[in-house]
Amino acid sequence: MGASTYHLRPPGGGDEWSAPADGATLRPVPAQATYVAPMRRDAVYDHRAQQGALPVLVHYDDGVTAESVLVLTPDQVELYAIQFERLIVQRKQAQENAA
Repeated sequence: MGASTYHLRPPGGGDEWSAPADGATLRPVPAQATYVAPMRRDAVYDHRAQQGALPVLVHYDDGVTAESVLVLTPDQVELYAIQFERLIVQRKQAQENAA
């Protein structure tokens, strides 16, 4: 006769719990996002919603990708514009130092 429940414990130890042997209460673990990259598409500004939208591609640890949108407030757009300008200057300086 088979077991009617499984006794489970997290990897590395911890509190045990039980689950029915038929797997009825088990759920698949979703893949974790590993990084998000901008897509080669134009960002758009929606003046009615007062937000910008940047198309992005979300990469997951199982190799799957999904298209999405990064939504930014006007304050965030200005903040990131300043930060990107700093990145551009740092890149140019690094290129000049390497030459």
